[in-house]
Amino acid sequence: MSLILAVRRAAQVRPRGAAVIDAERTIGWRELEGRIARIAGRLRELGVEPGTRVATLALNSPMYFELLLAVWWCGGVLVPLNTRLAADEIRYILGHAETSLVLADTDMAGLAEAAATPGPAQLVVVDEAMHRDLLQGPAIDAAAPDYEATAAIFYTGGTTGLPKGVELSHRNFAFAASGMLRDLRLGPSSVYLHAAPMFHLADFGIGLGVTMGAGAHSFLARFTPEDVYRRLRDDGVTHLNLVPTMLAAVLDAPCRDDRLLAQVTHISYGAAPITPALLERVLQGFPRAAINQFYGMTECCGASVFLAPERHVLDGPMAGKLKAAGQAIPGFELRIADPEGRPLPAGAVGEILMRGAPVMKGYWKDPAQTEAALAGGWLHSGDGGYLDEDGFLYVVDRIKDMIVSGGENIYCSEVESALAGHPAVQACAVVGLPDDKWGERVHAVVVRKAGARVSADELREHVRGRIAGYKAPKSYEFADALPLSAVGKVQKKALREQCLQRSKDSHD
Repeated sequence: MSLILAVRRAAQVRPRGAAVIDAERTIGWRELEGRIARIAGRLRELGVEPGTRVATLALNSPMYFELLLAVWWCGGVLVPLNTRLAADEIRYILGHAETSLVLADTDMAGLAEAAATPGPAQLVVVDEAMHRDLLQGPAIDAAAPDYEATAAIFYTGGTTGLPKGVELSHRNFAFAASGMLRDLRLGPSSVYLHAAPMFHLADFGIGLGVTMGAGAHSFLARFTPEDVYRRLRDDGVTHLNLVPTMLAAVLDAPCRDDRLLAQVTHISYGAAPITPALLERVLQGFPRAAINQFYGMTECCGASVFLAPERHVLDGPMAGKLKAAGQAIPGFELRIADPEGRPLPAGAVGEILMRGAPVMKGYWKDPAQTEAALAGGWLHSGDGGYLDEDGFLYVVDRIKDMIVSGGENIYCSEVESALAGHPAVQACAVVGLPDDKWGERVHAVVVRKAGARVSADELREHVRGRIAGYKAPKSYEFADALPLSAVGKVQKKALREQCLQRSKDSHD
């Protein structure tokens, strides 16, 4: 099933049902279908044919949503750009993807101009006047999809070098959207808040599930707890997708309104497991909400593993799995493998491999890395983890982030979990830094809670007995914040570079 067919179905079965809820107006599904067809007609006049790569650089908005669907309507290939990238990084992606057209909103216009000029790609800044012009285009029929054709190229963060273009087909997206439809119980009464950026599959994939279910879309340009409450009040939001730090911020907000929280029926999160303390607060604050954790990656078109609502409990026969990422989503298979790709038994840590219908076609213009990533018919995640006897996956670390100190393998997540249990710790991360004696030492960066005081010695005492001595941080520093990706993940590469630079500066 093409996601454009999902738009057409929604317009047929819920013609007057809300598709987009915005501060100014509500757009029904039949009206939205017409708007998309007309924008697609104007894009065709701008040269977008089936297979044309079209980059988008914009904050979440109804207009951005229309542009994304219009590119697919006329057969184009989406290249959604991360709004946090630098101009040089975007310029590389535009050239590598052989992009013909760049669509940017007014917030991103300056960055888009710096990245796209000079260059062969045509830049169109979609301000209010241009949006009105696009909506005056000639309505065209939706392109007949080739389900195996490339629908989008999502570029990875480039943590191991230059960004890689993950090539995803229409079939990949249709299968992934069906999973979201099923697991989040999406349907005509659902109102989903796009709080995470739409250029990331964590949000984009759920949004496609909402479209498949003929639900409604609400949008936040940038996340703030105050704006979440505003959308809950004004748009009747029922479904939230927030990382644990965002959930905590919503619960801690001075404008907290428990009546609004009680209307939320589904919460999904990822990037990190939830702590028992935060889960207890979420269960109390959102009394009607079913809670799902998702784990996945761009290369598998979003989620491949989920921890179901019945496992988000603190006691009873279903408790005890909160540290797990969950079990394989229907349609996926998991394997834990050694460096040679051989399967490992339950409890043994190795690389997480996965296979299933949403796994990528490959990396755009990179057959060598495609062959390595899909070796043996399995997607090699680069994450380390293990499966328990019940088939629950536990993610211990990115393999490249594992610290080897004194010949021992140390997984950052285990150390971070021990540190996070201290009541004064708001956030923390550990990285490996060069050490003359140990090869690498565990170095902790800690963000204190507002008004809290805690010393390195107190944290050393806290972790003592919680983890083995060789795993405990050998050095500490305190910071106001950690470098985060657009979806709230700690950027370990950037953090390590910052720590190395501070260490160098202190010795100069």
